[in-house]
Amino acid sequence: MENLTGQMVHVVVSKDGKSGTKILKVCKVKARSVLFIEVDRENRKNIFRKVANKDITSMGMIGDSPFVYIKEGVIPEKWESFWDSMGQPSQMSLNARIKPQYSNHSRGWASNGAHFRT
Repeated sequence: MENLTGQMVHVVVSKDGKSGTKILKVCKVKARSVLFIEVDRENRKNIFRKVANKDITSMGMIGDSPFVYIKEGVIPEKWESFWDSMGQPSQMSLNARIKPQYSNHSRGWASNGAHFRT
C-alpha cells in the first residue's frame, strides 16, 4: 500500500448487497490504517476518509487503475476540513495550550489549569 501514497485509487465499498466506487487520493499509509483524501473544490473543503488495514480485503490493478476493496458493511470513517478554517487552530489544540496553574490546595502545579484533590 505504501507504493500508492500520493496516487489516485478506486475505493470500492459495499453494504446490503449494493456497492459504490469513489476515486480518492492515498494521503497517508500507517501500520494500522490508510488515510484517503478527496478535494471538493466546489464547496471549498477537503474530505478525509480513514480505513483500518484489517478492513481492506484486497488490492490490485485493473488496467492502469489501482483498486482497493473494503469489507462488506464497513464504511470508512469520514471528516471534513473547510478551506476557510485552514491555518486556524482547532478547539482541541486550544485546550492543550492552557497553561498549568499553581494550586494552593495540593501545594504544586496542576496540569491544564485543573485543581486536583490529594
